[in-house]
Amino acid sequence: MQWSITGTVFEADGKPATSQVELQIYDMARQVWRSVVKGSLNSKGDFALKLDLAEEQILPAVRLCEPSKAKEPSRVLAEGGLIKVEPGKLVRLSYGDIERLGSNAVARSERAAPFTEADDYLLAGMPKEVAKVTLSMATIRLNPQLIRAQPQVQPISSTHLKVQADLSKQLEVQSLELNQKAQLITTLERAKQTTDNDLKQAQLKVQTLEKQLQSKPASAGNEQIELATHQIKLQLNEQILRQSTEFELSTASLQRNLNQKNIEIAQFSDRLEQLSKQRSEAAAEAANAREESERLKSQMDTQVDAGELYTNIARQLQQAQNKLNEDGVPYRLGKVSMNLKTLVNGNSMTLPTLAELDKRNSGIFTDVALEYLPQGSTSQNTEPLVTVPDFSDLTETLARRLATDLSLQLEAAYQSVSGSTQSIGQAIRQIPAKGSSLPPGDSVLVVFTQA
Repeated sequence: MQWSITGTVFEADGKPATSQVELQIYDMARQVWRSVVKGSLNSKGDFALKLDLAEEQILPAVRLCEPSKAKEPSRVLAEGGLIKVEPGKLVRLSYGDIERLGSNAVARSERAAPFTEADDYLLAGMPKEVAKVTLSMATIRLNPQLIRAQPQVQPISSTHLKVQADLSKQLEVQSLELNQKAQLITTLERAKQTTDNDLKQAQLKVQTLEKQLQSKPASAGNEQIELATHQIKLQLNEQILRQSTEFELSTASLQRNLNQKNIEIAQFSDRLEQLSKQRSEAAAEAANAREESERLKSQMDTQVDAGELYTNIARQLQQAQNKLNEDGVPYRLGKVSMNLKTLVNGNSMTLPTLAELDKRNSGIFTDVALEYLPQGSTSQNTEPLVTVPDFSDLTETLARRLATDLSLQLEAAYQSVSGSTQSIGQAIRQIPAKGSSLPPGDSVLVVFTQA
């Protein structure tokens, strides 16, 4: 009959274990456990063992062990396992995920007949997932409310991951210590029960001796026996008192340690919750930053028409004034001035993109001064409007003189015409166009050629 044995072994910190494992079966003929197959763990902690056994009606008792030295107790990783018998005389035995206890292995022993010291062994492993549940809900007298589930969140930074890993490792160590102390309490309780049974048997023997003494005539020998019986009683009572005191002290000390570990686990859980909250906040901030980055990136190569911008600013100022009026605020917007950097392209002006601003070539931009007057301000201006003249082909000196004569301000801009037949220093474009009407003192943008 062919056997296929599989499983995975982990260390206490969750990393895959190394070294070897062996499968032992109980030999009924010799009444001993013997090794039948060995194998090494791979990089993931997995093992796969194969062997052939004689076909029997009853499957033998098996256990998974670590290789141990001679004259040392066997180190048992797992007992039993999940067995599935498939057609074709194939037996599949799976041990699942096993967590090595290492130096924290628990001694398994039984002194009640017919067991002896030769039958002792070390429990060197436990089911990986079951261990976490056992630590919080078994007979170790833990408060289940103190053990909280760790929230699952997506990692944000290596620092948070390291802190969480450290806390998780500490929790695992604390849980392992709690499990060991719980098993120690169980061992003490069994030892106390065994001692109680021995004491009861001794007391029965004393009672039997007393009955025999009472049924026989008094003699010197009987008096000696009676004296010896009383001494045995005193020794038994002293032994009972001593062992009871030691057991109570040991149990009280272990319970105090368990309570302290409960408090530490609760503190670790609170710390993990705080870290999870911080990571959630960091994730939200990162998402907002990504959205803002995408928005700015979309604006990098987007040109805005200057006319649309001026109109939009005026509209927003009007909305602000309307909001003040609706809220009953006894104020109104006054004169609003701003200075904008624009690009002159033909007969139109556009605002530079962020990419163009990053080039730090301020010479290609034209300064445009805007003024927004509140309602009623223009009606108070009684001065007649000025008709904008034609500045074409004028030099900057003549253009400024003409603008001054007409009570206008001239804003000069320059455009390179290298390689062109156009004359240098002459006006080629103006905003607003000739024939437009402006209040006295307003500005006219004139573009002049340069090399």
